[in-house]
Amino acid sequence: MNISLKRPSVDTMHSLIKLAQEQHDHEVLAFNPEHSQKAFEYLINTPTHGDVFLVHVNQDGHEDIAGFVVICYSFSIEFGGLIAVIDQIFLNKDWRRQGVGSHVLPMLEEQVKQKNCNAIVLEVNIGNGGAREFYEQFNYIPRRQHCIMSKRINS
Repeated sequence: MNISLKRPSVDTMHSLIKLAQEQHDHEVLAFNPEHSQKAFEYLINTPTHGDVFLVHVNQDGHEDIAGFVVICYSFSIEFGGLIAVIDQIFLNKDWRRQGVGSHVLPMLEEQVKQKNCNAIVLEVNIGNGGAREFYEQFNYIPRRQHCIMSKRINS
């Protein structure tokens, strides 16, 4: 099995939107395909703000798009400079627990090192013990003293 991260193209945008729909359905979130496509296109066209990758799996000569990742770039005084925030990481249910994520995470870390990021941050649902254990295997540290809060200011 060969796993790679590729930036979406015009030809693969429909696959990215379909996967985003699957992610929102999985997490029971409202989904607006036009809003998502506009956000993806913004990051694709503004790489200083973030990156979008499709997770490609080539197995037995057949290539499949297994998921996607969205990384946004920010700044942190605590971490002393530029940081990467994994905004979304999603694998289709058929590719979960197949070792794909274990290949993708180090690839992402290498990508953000190339952008001179000092740290990588991600958010995990507190009830998703499997995901938390997965990230802890890669030395991600839970910030138990923190509570992430948000407020949508534009609809």
